[in-house]
Amino acid sequence: MRNLQAVPSNDGEPYPETLYSYDTEAALLGAVMLEARMADMIGEMVAPADFYYPLHGRIFAAVLNEVANGRQPSPILLRNQFVDDPEIAGYGGPGYLTNLTGSGAAIVGAKDFARCIADLAKRRRLIDQMRLLSDDVMTQVDKPVEELIDGLDGAMADALQKNESATAASIAEAWDATMREIEDEAAGRAPRGIEIQRLPDWNDVVGPMRGGEVTILAGRPSMGKTAVSLAVTLGAGQASAGALFISLEMEKKELMKRAITDLIYKHGESASFDHVQKGKFNAFDRQRIADARAAIDNWPVQFYDPSTLRIGRLAMTIRRYQRRMAGKGQQLKVVVIDYLGLIQPDNPKASRYEQVSVISRTVKQIAKECGVHIVMLAQLNRQVEQREDKRPMLSDLRDAGDIEQDADNVIFLYREQYYLERAEPDPSDMKKHPAWETSMDAARDRVELISAKRRNGSIGRRTCWYFAAHQAVRGSRFYQDMNV
Repeated sequence: MRNLQAVPSNDGEPYPETLYSYDTEAALLGAVMLEARMADMIGEMVAPADFYYPLHGRIFAAVLNEVANGRQPSPILLRNQFVDDPEIAGYGGPGYLTNLTGSGAAIVGAKDFARCIADLAKRRRLIDQMRLLSDDVMTQVDKPVEELIDGLDGAMADALQKNESATAASIAEAWDATMREIEDEAAGRAPRGIEIQRLPDWNDVVGPMRGGEVTILAGRPSMGKTAVSLAVTLGAGQASAGALFISLEMEKKELMKRAITDLIYKHGESASFDHVQKGKFNAFDRQRIADARAAIDNWPVQFYDPSTLRIGRLAMTIRRYQRRMAGKGQQLKVVVIDYLGLIQPDNPKASRYEQVSVISRTVKQIAKECGVHIVMLAQLNRQVEQREDKRPMLSDLRDAGDIEQDADNVIFLYREQYYLERAEPDPSDMKKHPAWETSMDAARDRVELISAKRRNGSIGRRTCWYFAAHQAVRGSRFYQDMNV
């Protein structure tokens, strides 16, 4: 039976024998014909196209069809569908189906057989794509290298992607699975999601960061968006959760200067951001830098600073870093993008509203497909500052595509100090200036985290500490705890 017609490679070259297994395919087909209840589960793990031998793929497709119609896919029932099959005729005719069910022991290992077949199929597809790309590299010398790299990323993503990420369940099955998850989380047997120990107030307004969700972090310039998002990134790494910071605005070295300033900050005794940029460190600074460097050594945090990024490449980029981190035994959980306005659309001729809508919708799809929580920064336009109360509102996003609709969470940042500094009355005005000083004292070094939308929780507001000169963001209890 090993002479069955095989799936040809895309260039006619045979696959190595390590990339297919007749025995595994035959055993799985026998198992699903003997035990129909397995077929639905196995059908979510492997597809007919994953079989190396086309005849086996056709048999598996027939089995799934019979089960979908409520029938037992026995060799006798399937017989009529294969009476005229030209390939099966050379191997005893439909009796070949009966031969496949010769060992009931195959039922025990059916899941492992399915995983093996799916894995081998991915490997064959990957080889096909790499052979094609190898030809392109040598023959399409006029094609930009970047496009060839895009093709390689896409080929790898397609080869490794599951056949179907979504699965169906009855209400009873979904109920039971959800209750198990709730009870496991409540008992501490399973994580609720990623929580940021460095900034507990973030957890209060966003909740545990779960895969498949998108959080929009928005505000006017100078509100601390990069500082807060960097604190979230570092906090995820501190919690041993893989994090990727995609910076379209700053180079890695500029982000690192901010990270260094933040991580060494201790009230009243550490270098400012300006000092870090100029390399002005005292002995205490250098010791804190050494301590911080030792602390971050095993944090699973990556930084990527492309000069440009098209929305069509975002998924490829995230999957590439997922593979890179998986190779180190890490799992990518959080992706921060700074920021939405710098992501290039695939359709430059569309209106800006349409472009942003496509970008926000695509980002949500990527979060679900890749199983990561995406924090995407967004800059609000000047109309916010036309109001007396300049705190942002959801309506400020209405002109920015479908961001509000697609996001699971919307967090606005607001610093009253920024606006007060630009509205200082004449110091000689003994009525207005003392009142201004009182307002400044109340607003100094504070940043509000305003939860305007939270799909899985209640909205609210938290006031944190933001020491702008040190690019350091701290929780509302910073002065009580003094341990960050």
